[in-house]
Amino acid sequence: MKVTRTRYFDWLLVAMLALACSCSDWLDVNPRTEMKEEDMYQSEKGFKNVMNGIYIQLAAKELYGKNTSYYFPDLLAGYWYKTSNTTETYIASFNYSESNVESVIQTIWSKYYTVVAHINDLLENLEKTDVQFSYGNKELLLGEAYGLRAFIHLELLRLFGPVPAGATDDMVAIPYVTEITREPSKLVSVSYGKVKENILKDLEQAEKYLQEDPFALGNMFDFNNPGSNGIKYTPDDDWHYYRQTHFNRYAVDALRARFYHWIGDGGQAAIYAKKVVEVENTDGTNKFKLATEANSYTISTGKNLVMQCEHIFALNCSSLQKIINGVMMSSSTAKPKLYLTNSWVANVYEKSETDIRCRSGRYFEVDGTNAYYLKYYKSGVIEPINMVPLVRLAEMYLILVEDLPLDEAKGYFETYRQARGMDVSININSETTRKSQVEKEYRKEFWGEGQMFYYYKLHNITSWSIPQSVTIPMNGFVVPKPQGQTAFE
Repeated sequence: MKVTRTRYFDWLLVAMLALACSCSDWLDVNPRTEMKEEDMYQSEKGFKNVMNGIYIQLAAKELYGKNTSYYFPDLLAGYWYKTSNTTETYIASFNYSESNVESVIQTIWSKYYTVVAHINDLLENLEKTDVQFSYGNKELLLGEAYGLRAFIHLELLRLFGPVPAGATDDMVAIPYVTEITREPSKLVSVSYGKVKENILKDLEQAEKYLQEDPFALGNMFDFNNPGSNGIKYTPDDDWHYYRQTHFNRYAVDALRARFYHWIGDGGQAAIYAKKVVEVENTDGTNKFKLATEANSYTISTGKNLVMQCEHIFALNCSSLQKIINGVMMSSSTAKPKLYLTNSWVANVYEKSETDIRCRSGRYFEVDGTNAYYLKYYKSGVIEPINMVPLVRLAEMYLILVEDLPLDEAKGYFETYRQARGMDVSININSETTRKSQVEKEYRKEFWGEGQMFYYYKLHNITSWSIPQSVTIPMNGFVVPKPQGQTAFE
């Protein structure tokens, strides 16, 4: 059915998104920005533009451009130096009730659910449109939208939900929003079990619609180099390029691996992680490759510090250099907000001289006793590519190392360490050594990506000493929902 009526889409959508007013207030609020829905959804290009807008929102500083990657969760993981009386200090001290920290939490929560609202609006319109799509793009849009909705709710669950070790299916978790609504009963938190059920349901839908993902027909280099010479596959539609920066068919299984690992089903987690590790291009080469010195740093193509060859799902953040200026890199003679010490780097990487993630002048710029992180910035001749990884191949390997039987896990651990230029003779011959080694590798691997805090939360590790001493206070793992949401519920 063609949309013939003029309907206005409220970009403030859900009161818990705005969080500027109470439940009753928001239901009556007039939208600040009104957009005619028929203008957005009258053509294939319009649908694509809406999806592109969703990715842009995810890459903004309110989410993965800053807050939910190298900032908020990495501060909680103790990666950054604590200066006095700053927002960063309060975050790193788990002072969730401090006003500036509350503001950061509110921003993260509201931005996530705003994106979910836009996804739901896109899905609703895709289901009823009579627009004719080319090259299977309607199915791609549906698959990406369902996959993104699952991804975002899992991120919300990991941050605001219970510690998995003590979680039961009847515990109250987070809202799982699947439609555009002004009905308050549909905007409140649901049970942990319901969230899990909905994540899997959305991933099933994503898998169904992404069966014909063009990413299967070419290798990563093909899709990241439009118009280049010598490529083996050229997509029919330019919109099919850069499939790593769209939620793609391989991200479905990678997210399933992360999901099952999070809820403690190691068997299922290993099944899906192995599928991603073993997936091949049409010529028999691996679709995703572990970053090594040869394929990421010493050749003319692919040089970058974010290990692009491992990206299963990432975001392009065109404003990343502007965002990190003054935050991760100094914009003046003053130190940036996020920095560390040279000794911390040495401790995290065990004073390794061969690890490709810590070689001098590559990932860290040293100034006396201080060190500044270069992962998203220019390092020597390695230029930034303004991509923020959300799911990488390294995570799949570490899930396999953690969840497979020891004898089988050893091979994946050796392959992973060899790629990173480390000694492969370390033997994970007991559960104790396996746990210790995996924790060390998470700490080395995901600096700047926000994953380390979730490792600690998953395993309920309440204190650690590297790179600095951190002790989790009571309930510190569960970031509180903003006051606007708790009052709303």
